Amino acid sequence: MDVFEAIYTSRALRRFKTDPVPEDVIFQLIDAAIRAPTGHNSQDWRFIVVTDDGSKRKMQEWSERAWRMAFPAYQDDAVLDALPRTQRLSIRGVKDLSFSLGSVPLIVVVCGLRGKHSSPGGSHFPAIQNMLLAARALGLGGSIFNLPMVGGDELYELLGVPESNEIYACVPIGYPLDKPGPLSRKPVKKVAYNERFGEAWPFAVSQPDDGFQERWLK
Repeated sequence: MDVFEAIYTSRALRRFKTDPVPEDVIFQLIDAAIRAPTGHNSQDWRFIVVTDDGSKRKMQEWSERAWRMAFPAYQDDAVLDALPRTQRLSIRGVKDLSFSLGSVPLIVVVCGLRGKHSSPGGSHFPAIQNMLLAARALGLGGSIFNLPMVGGDELYELLGVPESNEIYACVPIGYPLDKPGPLSRKPVKKVAYNERFGEAWPFAVSQPDDGFQERWLK
């Protein structure tokens, strides 16, 4: 898949088939992740490949707890169903993943040395984006999903993460039940400025609101 096709059709996917992800595919995801830039070339990222059912069920328990804490207004499905479509679909996806995390075939937990970088996670989230783009190219889907981190020290103990390391993200990955993009995004002219904040960029103003999507969508 062309890199631009992957970029223009990748979105957060949170519902997955239970089919396992083959180890050679998992290896490719991690191998793509470590091609990302890293501060001082420290390469201190570490990836825990979680496929054990017991570990995933425990992470689901924490996710369910975090869901109830983070979205108290949406515990009633009727309230959730009344939301505008875009908001409803996003929050519903988070809820569905919170209560099904134990059946997701793969969770990659991304760690790095604690206190190594002045911008914590700055050398790790580019690697995660590489991994998610690679997942899209391989017919997989995923997203950053940090609700299991409400487990705190218990999560570190479950995964054997030493005190020298910090968990930056949990990334559930699998073969998606939902479709990938195209994406709905604010046009470039609304988010990019010319020389100074708030100054219109004439070239962007002259471009279509969908940007260059049609160049890359098949």
